[in-house]
Amino acid sequence: MPTTLHSVESLSPLSFPPPLWGRARTAHVAKLCLIAALGFGIASPAFAAGDVKAGRQKALQCQTCHGLDGLSKIPEAPNIAGNPEPYLAKQLDAFRKGERKNEMMSVVAQALSDQDIADLAAYYAAIEVTVKVPK
Repeated sequence: MPTTLHSVESLSPLSFPPPLWGRARTAHVAKLCLIAALGFGIASPAFAAGDVKAGRQKALQCQTCHGLDGLSKIPEAPNIAGNPEPYLAKQLDAFRKGERKNEMMSVVAQALSDQDIADLAAYYAAIEVTVKVPK
């Protein structure tokens, strides 16, 4: 049975656009990255720059569950070391506002200021996580 090849011209207008190559593709990808970055900045809460050293001091209250190293000490708590700073700040803010629910975190987050959230996010994000593949 012969194979029929279709030309780009035979595709319907609802089909994917032709691929971009070279500079056009680079410019297109750059625009998409810029749009994504601006969108993320608009969608995320505006926190002051976090202080890693201050975050370490504030993390003393988090160590029972998350550990000072950001590695969970109990099964119910996630590992948070090395997570992106904006992600951590957004999650803490969501707990504080009641948009995200957890019995322990909802209570703890209520007392956090914007600066506390920024500092904690900076500290836990700054922890480098290494992975060793088993032999």
